[in-house]
Amino acid sequence: MNNYKIEPKCVIISAGSFVPVDIKLNEGDYLIACDAGFAYAEQLGLLPDLIVGDFDSTAELGPQALRSLEEIAESDPDRILRLDVRKDDTDTIKAVKIALSKGYKKIYLYGALGGSRFDHSFANVQTLLYIKHNGGTGYIMEHDKMLMIAENETIKFNRGNTGYLSVFSLSEKSYEVTLKGLMYTLDNGTLTSDFPLGVSNEFIIDEEAEVSVGRGTLLIGIHFGEDNG
Repeated sequence: MNNYKIEPKCVIISAGSFVPVDIKLNEGDYLIACDAGFAYAEQLGLLPDLIVGDFDSTAELGPQALRSLEEIAESDPDRILRLDVRKDDTDTIKAVKIALSKGYKKIYLYGALGGSRFDHSFANVQTLLYIKHNGGTGYIMEHDKMLMIAENETIKFNRGNTGYLSVFSLSEKSYEVTLKGLMYTLDNGTLTSDFPLGVSNEFIIDEEAEVSVGRGTLLIGIHFGEDNG
């Protein structure tokens, strides 16, 4: 008998660029939509457990989006958390704080890149760091991309991946950086925040890839090839 239990996760759908993807939610998972991310959830046929935001970007989607939101506000007001427009937290990081407070350690962010605001994309990269520094593991997900943080640790990728993998130092310097199972390898090297040495590496489909950093913080960006489905 297999007693393996999948760790519950929190999925957050933000208001950046969004290509519809299949988001699988298991028992115990928690779904938060941030502002116009609510409309993306509707596209997928998903009702968020919580909808967070000041709803400025929802208003930009037009009256139908606002009507849907108001219907939920009337029938289930506890499902909506309205934020002040003037605030220190972005809608996304507020959702992350809620997820962490509920005990979720794995947090997946969709709709967290692109859109009309580069500053929000960069803020969401910082949000990955916030998750890491508060005991969780965060992933920015798109239909063909993923961003994650490695800090004083080793990250392994199974065989079968194709596409590009880039590694950037978010700390001033990242030491003892080792890249294995990739087109270009590195053994105990040093990456710096002012030179993109780690850009555009490539998976080797029949090898397990590995990214290690002994001391420092890396941003790992993956652009998956078509063979990954």
